[in-house]
Amino acid sequence: MSRDLHAGGSAQGNTRPSTRYDDELEQAFTAAEDARDEAMRLARESDRLQALLIDRDREVARLRAEAEQREAISRALLSQIETTVRERHFRDASTAEELQVALEELEVTNAALAHANEELEKKIVERTAAIRASETKYRLLFEAMDEGFLLADVLFDEGDRPVDIRYLEANPSATRMMRQDVVGRRLREIDPSFEPHWYEVLGLAARTGKATRAEMYAKPLRAWFDLYVFKVGGADDRRVAMVFKDVTERKRIEDALMRFNATLEEQVAERTRERDHLWDLSEDLLVYADYDGRLLRISPSWSRLLGHEHAALLARPYSEIVHPDDAELVRETLDELRDSRHPMRLKYRILAADGSWRWIAWVLSPDPDGRHLYGVGRDITAEEAATVALHTAEEQLHQAQKMEAVGQLTGGVAHDFNNLLMAVLGNLDLLRKHLPTDPKAERLISGAMQGAQRGATLTQRLLAFARRQDLQTQPVDLGALLDDMRDLLERSVGPRIVVRLRVSAALPPALVDPNQLELAILNLAVNARDAMPDGGTLTLNVTETAGTATGGLAPGSYLLLSVQDSGMGMDTDTLARAVEPFFSTKGVGKGTGLGLSMVHGLAVQSGGAFRLSSAPGRGTLAELWLPVAATPAEAVEPSAEPAAEPAVAPAVESASATILVVDDDALIAMSTVDMLTDLGHTVLEANAGPLALDVLGGNQDIDLLITDYAMPGMTGAELAREAHRVRPDLPVLLVTGYADLPDGAIIDVPRLAKPYTQQQLALAVAKLLVR
Repeated sequence: MSRDLHAGGSAQGNTRPSTRYDDELEQAFTAAEDARDEAMRLARESDRLQALLIDRDREVARLRAEAEQREAISRALLSQIETTVRERHFRDASTAEELQVALEELEVTNAALAHANEELEKKIVERTAAIRASETKYRLLFEAMDEGFLLADVLFDEGDRPVDIRYLEANPSATRMMRQDVVGRRLREIDPSFEPHWYEVLGLAARTGKATRAEMYAKPLRAWFDLYVFKVGGADDRRVAMVFKDVTERKRIEDALMRFNATLEEQVAERTRERDHLWDLSEDLLVYADYDGRLLRISPSWSRLLGHEHAALLARPYSEIVHPDDAELVRETLDELRDSRHPMRLKYRILAADGSWRWIAWVLSPDPDGRHLYGVGRDITAEEAATVALHTAEEQLHQAQKMEAVGQLTGGVAHDFNNLLMAVLGNLDLLRKHLPTDPKAERLISGAMQGAQRGATLTQRLLAFARRQDLQTQPVDLGALLDDMRDLLERSVGPRIVVRLRVSAALPPALVDPNQLELAILNLAVNARDAMPDGGTLTLNVTETAGTATGGLAPGSYLLLSVQDSGMGMDTDTLARAVEPFFSTKGVGKGTGLGLSMVHGLAVQSGGAFRLSSAPGRGTLAELWLPVAATPAEAVEPSAEPAAEPAVAPAVESASATILVVDDDALIAMSTVDMLTDLGHTVLEANAGPLALDVLGGNQDIDLLITDYAMPGMTGAELAREAHRVRPDLPVLLVTGYADLPDGAIIDVPRLAKPYTQQQLALAVAKLLVR
């Protein structure tokens, strides 16, 4: 522009030299051109400022001040140019037009510069609002976040070692976890006992700018923290920000698990450091498969749990190792999983390499691709076994309760039946003595008495099942007892059955009633014989073993007498009812169904147990558990065939005596009184304990008291005690249909079991009167 103006001046014929004027004018226009360039640069600068990250009000103020300063400079420059031009206008009017044009251009430039400054101010205001909105959001997050946040300066000594921390900002969570307000304070001022690693970790981040994640313990706070620390500010700043959370509870749980299983925790800790190996570490069965039953990927735990080779499992169809009874369930579950697209649970059995079946509880989840699934399986074999064991124990408890109830009923029936047999036998005995000699009558009476005696034998078996028989327990050498019974057993089972005895050496004696044990063994042998109609083998084995609480036995040593046959065996239903009284698989008239019941009662009453196991076609195993005796065994008399009872028992001589008979059953009392009267005794009667005590108090001539045990109000045992208080020297005979009295009822007086004959009564009375 200056060259054009200078050329214009020469064209108007002004030949007078004006060097100074031209130079000043040239400078003015140059200044105007520079001002225009500055305005354009400021406009471009405003665009650049939009991209700056402004996070504080002071930065905004700085930018505004800079813009205002530049605007002031521009305006001052324009004013100076205008003043210079106006001065030259008055000196030289020939350049007025050119100066007017220049001034107009400068005004345009000034307007552009003002517009640029207005735009810059507008953008500064907008940016300031955005920064404040961002700060508001930041502050809300800062105040509400659960993690603690701290901003701090790390202080170093001359050796560039971190020595303290000065806290600048803290959110509420940090204040809560630090248990005090720390802003404006130093860590050593707060508590000088903080461990050195806190200074080292924060110092490393402040010095190197390397972000660090660590779990560290703070002794003053007695807490563990998961800490993430990173540097903020410029390269020369030593400022850090900390985000942390309290993980003390998690650490406590981890420590507890380590105490429970140090080895497992060590393995888990090792694999935790290798997070990409979690698949290999899992003890659960992890699988990725398709819906056609192909295993595409499995965890090593499959081989560890099942024993199969990893490659073999992937190569074979999965259905080959699923239990046949569970195959349909697995197929239906997979179909439902594919259709529902929701996780599902199920459990089924998988074949292990050793041939056993493992129960696995699965959680299955479908893959979003619709063609695959994920599965996590846990071995619950032990839990299933425990469930089965619990179910079995409950069934055994129910069976035991049922047998106890049946036993109580059976014992009551046997007692009442003994009373009836007492009247029958007593009256038949007396009838035999008073009838004239008549072979036919004698035969009829003998038949009736034999029937009654068989009934008495039956009641003894009932009492044995009810565990109310009177056992004469003693140490018994089972080996010697079986040797003595060999001939009897071989005759009982017949020539087509081979009897084998296997007795371990140096066995301790068993504590049991030898006579009842012989009867029990004979019953088991006869049952085995009936199960082997075509012959077979009967094996009796005796070993010493230990009892366990799970088997219903008290802890201790036992002799196990097992009787094994090779017969037909029993199915599940028959086995479940085998020891029930009167249950029999034999034909009508071929058995009472009390043999195994008696064995069961003997075992339990002796402090042992009786168990049966059997299966169709595999024979039956009967196990009789007997407690070991604390003293050596006594000699056992060889078993012999019972001698036949004479038709008429020899008379028992005794002096005449006065006897008080007490029984609430009139029929029994009448029979006993008649037998005693027939023996020449004077008999007084009473039907209750209190009445008998009145009779005793008023009659000192009574020589003997015979009382029934089971009476209402006062039992025979209680009557005997009271009678001894009145007459300490009075003999007492206790008669009962229960061969074994209830706990707490036993007293030191002779007993006579119902039913009894006149001869048995005479013998008992004679023994007491002799005293």
